[in-house]
Amino acid sequence: MKKLILPLACLAPFAGSAQSDEDILTREYLLGDWYGARSDLAEEGVTFDFSNTFDYYDDLSGALQSGGTYFGRARATLNLDLEKLVGLEGAKFSVGGISQYGKNYNRTRFGILTNPSSIEGVDTTRFANIWFEQTLFDDFVTYRIGKVDGVGNFGAQPYGGTFMNDELVYIPNLLFGAGLPYDPAQQLGAIVTLRPFEDSSLKGLYVKGGVFNTNNSNAIIYDDIGADFTWDGPLAIAGEVGYNFGESPADKPGYIKAGIHHNFGTFDEINSTNRSRGNTLFYANAGQTLWLLNETGERHVDASLSLSYAPKERVNVYNFEMTALLRAIGPFEARPQDEAGVGFIAAWLSDDFNNASSAAGVNTSGNEFTVELTYKARVTPWFVVQPDIQVVVNPGGSASRDPVYIAGIRNVVTF
Repeated sequence: MKKLILPLACLAPFAGSAQSDEDILTREYLLGDWYGARSDLAEEGVTFDFSNTFDYYDDLSGALQSGGTYFGRARATLNLDLEKLVGLEGAKFSVGGISQYGKNYNRTRFGILTNPSSIEGVDTTRFANIWFEQTLFDDFVTYRIGKVDGVGNFGAQPYGGTFMNDELVYIPNLLFGAGLPYDPAQQLGAIVTLRPFEDSSLKGLYVKGGVFNTNNSNAIIYDDIGADFTWDGPLAIAGEVGYNFGESPADKPGYIKAGIHHNFGTFDEINSTNRSRGNTLFYANAGQTLWLLNETGERHVDASLSLSYAPKERVNVYNFEMTALLRAIGPFEARPQDEAGVGFIAAWLSDDFNNASSAAGVNTSGNEFTVELTYKARVTPWFVVQPDIQVVVNPGGSASRDPVYIAGIRNVVTF
């Protein structure tokens, strides 16, 4: 907790003086507009994002080891609009860092495969992203190069931000199998996006591809502070084609996309001492606004479905995975900034993983199912509180265990 308490204590004396004439309950950031300096810098092309996310979870029943666990992530990002700053057409630069703290044993304590917290990970302080991006030729092409998030650009679920479970907020677990870099452990890479029909009825169509360093499939251990620009390999690639439709909330917008990850390295086989070369993963994801809750469409209900497939069972825990979610933005007229959602995760485990589990004495079910029910209350523009319930059936793929019931709460402060 010291990593959390000390930064907040240092900031506390400035909380009152940093604001302009805004009320603390209505201003966008806890520390206000810095007497107008923050807005002035944004007009010039310099923006800052400072936030702290803190999760606490406890099992209600069914865990292998009962008891609460917490995890937190403080993040700071500097974004530069280089077109405004130096006249470089369509160019941006971003550099960010994180400090993670807490107990990284959610899944092991509960004995489940899914991760109920989207921020849990290694206890570390490091750079996260460092990249340069430029859009050229009337939005025809965008390229990003530097330390980038591979899986977030190839498989993330656009409506997932309502939730807390990592497989709904970010990507299905299966997609981590190819070892692409991920947030907050970005690695060297390049992503190119083409939008060939910007002036036609197919305006929303795009194709994109990426190449990435996988840091020997361990994004953190050889790059402990995120400042290593060595290409360790092996090479991983990704590709995606998608279509975005609807330009305003009232149009009931949506999207559809499909893609592939491939890593050219070698992987440990689950049920043997052998290593196997290469791993390929496929995914498809679609979503749309289904209902408008007011005339302008700012309040609405969205749904999405994601399917993932890993054909090489001997190196993957998961063979097939599905996630589905339904969320409401502004579920109540009096609470237009709140969000509510229900999410579902179904993971079908590979035969090799099931065989290994059976050999270890586990009565395998061949699958694990998770349901999440959540409500994100925006107490002020800079403070969010999110109570959350998750239920995991066949935890860890075991047919013998009772479901695990997990209660959690998240708070997010934007400075």
